[in-house]
Amino acid sequence: MKIYFNRENRPKMIGVKMLKTMLFAFVVVLLLTLPLMFGSCSSEPKGFVLKGMKGYGWTPEVCLEEVATLKDYGLNFFAPCYSSFFAEHDIEKFEELDGYNRWWEPLTNDLQMRWARVVKACEQNDIIFCFGMNPMLFSPRPLDTSNEEDFETLLAKYRWFQEQGVKWFYIAIDDLHLQSHLEIDAVGQSLFTNRLYAALKEHDPECHMIFCPTWYRGKDVDVPHKREYLEKMAVTLDKDIFVFWVGYHTVSPSISVADVLRYKEVVQHEMILWDNYPVNDYHNTMYVGPLDNREAGISEVLYGMMANPMRDNRMTRLPLYTMADFMNNPYEYNPERSIAEAIDHIAQNDTQAEILRSLVGYYSSNLKYDNRSTKYNHVRNEFERLLGEDRAAAATFMEGLHGFYGQFCEAFPEDYELSKEVIMRDIEWMKTELEK
Repeated sequence: MKIYFNRENRPKMIGVKMLKTMLFAFVVVLLLTLPLMFGSCSSEPKGFVLKGMKGYGWTPEVCLEEVATLKDYGLNFFAPCYSSFFAEHDIEKFEELDGYNRWWEPLTNDLQMRWARVVKACEQNDIIFCFGMNPMLFSPRPLDTSNEEDFETLLAKYRWFQEQGVKWFYIAIDDLHLQSHLEIDAVGQSLFTNRLYAALKEHDPECHMIFCPTWYRGKDVDVPHKREYLEKMAVTLDKDIFVFWVGYHTVSPSISVADVLRYKEVVQHEMILWDNYPVNDYHNTMYVGPLDNREAGISEVLYGMMANPMRDNRMTRLPLYTMADFMNNPYEYNPERSIAEAIDHIAQNDTQAEILRSLVGYYSSNLKYDNRSTKYNHVRNEFERLLGEDRAAAATFMEGLHGFYGQFCEAFPEDYELSKEVIMRDIEWMKTELEK
């Protein structure tokens, strides 16, 4: 085919290549114009399907208390921490959990009744209860993925929760590197998880499984032996099983769509963000500021998102409000507005609201200061900075915190006991530093 034209009205032949370009341009214009003529064909943002919270090492009663909070905040997912199913413990440091993971022991009748209440409460409040274990970490008898007795023993515990109506499960094989005697075997872990999932599906084809790998950080894809683990997991793990991921770092000051896609390209599974905020583990600190630096678009490339709470479940509600706000409305989320709304939602009077605003000033968040540790304590960092510049200023800072502590206790006489302990320990530490 030949087309003749030019500015001087002299004929000029345009070849097939240019004709194809013109046709392509016409198609593009047509596609852009059709929505204007017939209405937009684009759908609303997909958003997170699962929106919720992981537990801490809480008792069933504390978990039960938080079901109403999740409902109030518009969340739909609750996955109690696997340490809730360790032997009962009262410890001060994460490492002291060693030896408490007796995963093979069946739940006592008392524990069955207590956990059944939590499962039932979740069902009544439209919250998905997700049961899971880590049968290796901190255990005097780590699970052997090739041992038939170990498989049947662990399955029995999952089966009991399934009989209560639970449809979502997870198995965590995270942090094995913390104990040098534990083998990190991607294929063995994946095959075991596949078998566990298959056994649960035999009783309920609609059940779901989430796997938390040993190497769960985005940065792990940059380390050859960790990437190899993830690549083996990717091809071995059942494609219907979801994968937990925490962001680029264990505590990620920011999380972007690019971070998600980079890890997803390697693991080749749908992912759920296990956001390690505002968790403080067993450290003497707390984070009550708003969630920040999460790109709204991650809600389009992740299946779900869950917060990881602080030890003090009631204090967790303050930052959790902002996380729920993000999960429910990522494109409209504003951290400053959200924390202000959280304070108004929780405070019962003006005095309490003012105290909570001051608390956010003292103990904002590790994310705000681009810190990647659950140990970060802004109060102590600020005190040390002042102490290095002006001893009198540091003493004034400590006195201010001490005065605030008194006001905090007066405003909330029956709440936040664990958080009050954090503040008092910080004050005592400052006094010691000033006496040196």
